[in-house]
Formats: sequence, C-alpha cells, structure tokens
Amino acid sequence: MKPATQPILPSVEQRDTSILKQQLVREITCLERQLERIRMRDQFADDATLQTYEDMIESRRKMLYNLPWE
Repeated sequence: MKPATQPILPSVEQRDTSILKQQLVREITCLERQLERIRMRDQFADDATLQTYEDMIESRRKMLYNLPWE
C-alpha cells in the first residue's frame, strides 16, 4: 500500500500558495545578495559560511519548485 503524501506545509491550501511563493522568492533574493557581499569580503568568506548560504538558498528553491503552480 502506497503511503499518503503529505503537503509541504499542511496549513497552506493547495490553491493559494502565492503568498508562500512570494516569501520564498524574497528570501532567496536576500540570501543571494548576502552571499555575494560575503564573497566580496574575503575575511568572511570561509568555506563553511559559503556552503551554509548555498544550502539555505537551495533548500528554499526546492521548496518553491515543489509548490503547485497554477
């Protein structure tokens, strides 16, 4: 028997994800800008920090792309 799939965020209705999508786009944009500023300042651009930002961006992109699109 196939397990029931759970929505990403159960409290968000499938039909109205526009607010969540907008929030994710804002977060991705903000994180990308922060990452670029960190890269420009070599003293803060250690590998762990860069990887953390890249992981945060990627996780938000995955969430955004997995939301239903109208």
